[in-house]
Amino acid sequence: MSDAGKEKKVAVIPDCHAVILAGGSGTRLWPLSRNLLPKQLLALDGDETLLQQTVKRTLDLFPADNIWIVTNEEHVFEVRKQVKEIDEALLEQILAEPVGRNTLPATLLAMSRVVEEEPESTVAVFPSDHLINENGTWRKNMVKAGEMAAKGYMVTFGIEPSKPETGYGYIALGKKIANGVFEGKGFVEKPDFTVAKKYYESGSHYWNSGIFLCRCDEFLKAVAQHQPELWNWWVGREERPLEEGFGRIPDISIDYGIAEMVENMAVVKAGFGWEDLGSWEAMYRLGKKDKDGNVIQGDVMAMDCRNCLLVSRGSKLAAVGMQNMIMVQTRDATLTCPMPHVQRVREIVDRLKAEGSKLVESPALVNRPWGNYIVLEEGNSYKIKRIVVNPGARLSSQMHHHRNEHWVVVEGTAAVEIDGKREILIENQSVDILKATRHRLGNPGKVPLEIIEIQSGPYLEEDDIVRFEDAYGRTDC
Repeated sequence: MSDAGKEKKVAVIPDCHAVILAGGSGTRLWPLSRNLLPKQLLALDGDETLLQQTVKRTLDLFPADNIWIVTNEEHVFEVRKQVKEIDEALLEQILAEPVGRNTLPATLLAMSRVVEEEPESTVAVFPSDHLINENGTWRKNMVKAGEMAAKGYMVTFGIEPSKPETGYGYIALGKKIANGVFEGKGFVEKPDFTVAKKYYESGSHYWNSGIFLCRCDEFLKAVAQHQPELWNWWVGREERPLEEGFGRIPDISIDYGIAEMVENMAVVKAGFGWEDLGSWEAMYRLGKKDKDGNVIQGDVMAMDCRNCLLVSRGSKLAAVGMQNMIMVQTRDATLTCPMPHVQRVREIVDRLKAEGSKLVESPALVNRPWGNYIVLEEGNSYKIKRIVVNPGARLSSQMHHHRNEHWVVVEGTAAVEIDGKREILIENQSVDILKATRHRLGNPGKVPLEIIEIQSGPYLEEDDIVRFEDAYGRTDC
């Protein structure tokens, strides 16, 4: 936790701000990753999430007030929760996009804060969903990249391919500029295997890390030249907040928007371990394997299985006689896939989206700023939830047009408000809330409150909530 009395930490890269991109949604790590819980918010290789690892790594290079974290409104409370565990000073540095618009608009949103404070500074842009092995080269080469950016280059890190990978983008290396630094001569987005094999064998192309460093003035000059619509939105920020027009601007990445077109691209050979963790195959490759070559997480029974990734979150997974397979099970979905077909997981997500499935939106356990809930069972006109409210927290004051609710306290103490009347419920006590009734649930106790909520009515979706007052800024009235 930061101490306000301490002298401000000096950035390892002088006159530089860091932007951590923590938006995005999950596709290739489905069913564990969902739109409301993308991979950067998951702990995939230990106790800390990928976002928390990125924040720690960035704090090693920059003072907290030189770091900006951009997420979207759907994720902001979970991001705040995770960041608070690392450094509370960063809570003031979190910016929320009204709607996801990819990495270039997100970076510009943060850059608006940077140029207010230090218009001549450099910006380093970090995705929050990468796994990086800090072997000493990370810090040294970050300094080298900062030096190149200060000279007017737009800089990225190139990762030497370890195999012909079709799931990553590549960047071509041109002539040498300095020790370990080369001209960037063009990007290639996810080539087929034949092309990827050619790149791997020739050494002509490196993987594109998605990390960028650039002086603010050079970055903005590239936006003005190559993305006039974004530039017009940006220069209008003095008349209206950038968030106001966010939903109407192009959805475009830094790579496509400017990096592929600038003439001053420099590539620093990374030298550090880097993984996108963009597929289950990567999770298997990096995971700790047992004597049979299996990577196992969770409640799994494996019999005569070889070289498999077996993951269970929430229920028993039993596998017999599997080889080179991926099996990932959550409470509400199961993925079974041969290892060579792992890139097709995105096709599954696309099909589920086309069907209007809820399985791409949220996990079974949904985190909220006040606690969490899980849907235990649902039908055409009923839904049963287990709701946990953190000590001292409370939900919004709200009403529903189409559903009635019945609450049963399982553990803890519930403070219930119904049409202005307050009462305290303890274990095994219950209450009914009729539709169109203003109500509120809180936990005045020292231990988590757990209730079972039974909803009944013709429409039971989460958008049938009218909020009157809310501690987290989500009011409708």
